[in-house]
Amino acid sequence: MNKTLRDTVILGFSLFALFFGAGNLIFPPSIGLVSGNDWPIALLGFVLTGIIFPMLGVAAILNSEGKFEVLTYPISPWFYKIFNTIIWLGLGMFVSIPRTAATTHELGVHTLFPQISPFFSSLIFFALTFYFAMDKSNFIEKMGKILTPLLAVLLLFIVFKGFFDPIATPIKTELKNPFYYAFIGGYQTGDLITGLLCTSVFIAGIMSQGYTEFSSIKRITINGTLIASMGLFIVYGGLLYIGATGSGLFSNDIDNTLLVIGLVNNLLGNYGTIVLAIIVSLACLTTAIGLTVAGSDFLSRLTNQRVSYRMGVLLFSIAGVTVSSLGVEKIINYSLPVYSAIYPVSIVLVFFGIFRKYIPNAGAYKGAAILTISTSIIETMGIFGKVEFFNYVISLLPFSSNGFSWIMPAISGFLLGMLIHQLFASSPGTNIELEGKH
Repeated sequence: MNKTLRDTVILGFSLFALFFGAGNLIFPPSIGLVSGNDWPIALLGFVLTGIIFPMLGVAAILNSEGKFEVLTYPISPWFYKIFNTIIWLGLGMFVSIPRTAATTHELGVHTLFPQISPFFSSLIFFALTFYFAMDKSNFIEKMGKILTPLLAVLLLFIVFKGFFDPIATPIKTELKNPFYYAFIGGYQTGDLITGLLCTSVFIAGIMSQGYTEFSSIKRITINGTLIASMGLFIVYGGLLYIGATGSGLFSNDIDNTLLVIGLVNNLLGNYGTIVLAIIVSLACLTTAIGLTVAGSDFLSRLTNQRVSYRMGVLLFSIAGVTVSSLGVEKIINYSLPVYSAIYPVSIVLVFFGIFRKYIPNAGAYKGAAILTISTSIIETMGIFGKVEFFNYVISLLPFSSNGFSWIMPAISGFLLGMLIHQLFASSPGTNIELEGKH
């Protein structure tokens, strides 16, 4: 195997491991359970937010010189810092990373060693995370060569066992719109945001292997993304189907972690608990490592190195130990409104990156971002704050019943911003390329 192919495969495995973490293991079975025999429709919705959008996020960053700040610069030079600060010091430090340790304890450690406390379990988990994340230049090599292959083999074993020897037959459920339910459920994985914010770290890792030409880096990243996408599709499809086969055996309101334990034990019997514990530990650890590396790198750059990279790794680890003791369900419950508010504008940013050279001016960026964020906040307040007036306003928007209430505001903001920029720009020659220069 030549060096380029080897590095591409390792990157693909590493990306798979980064994206497949705590939420990716527990959400597909629960979506399948509620969807029942409509699981193929639900799979389409979950694949859209759980695979296609995240991988397009990687492509968007590649198309923006490999930097998230270049992608968002036409909106405003400060948007990158505000958005990343909310993500890394909000969702990353207090949701995504702690959730990996909480899931490891509830699905792995506790099932085998119930006498071990969540705090001690998290302490060990983040000690390992700290060890692997300390060396930013080699974490891809460690993940892709050591941790991910074992994770992939065990996941495929469960998926094929569940597909060819199902525990039962999916039944008809009361869920009216499985596509929308799964599409919104995919928000909880956070993978689109992960793709947008972590790609630059992976690019730096590729460069550390001796690649200097951006064309080579881009080719390796795209091919690695395709490898990760195929792996995620097989695993998500299998897990969602396994959840659907349990639709006649488990109650829809069962705790997410208890559902996964029950499904695996039905599939594998006495050995199910051990296999699941290993899978959960590997999946969550690899995700925690990748997110800690990216978050610490951002924190170091945000503070102009006043907080060193290693100090950032330590801070993320300490926060992870502290918050993870809340448990998976509590972390999920308080994070969903934030994901619901942030995900739509993240999708818009992806399209900005992919079609960057076709966007006429910076006003289009600003208008689409402002109206998308505003709509998302109103919808989130309506749903989670139970503000009926906001719910009524959102219901007037096209596609709102399908979870896409933000689409028309985004398009309207794009067109309105573009026109305002053309009318009031101080210089007729101003364009994205000029405004995007650092």
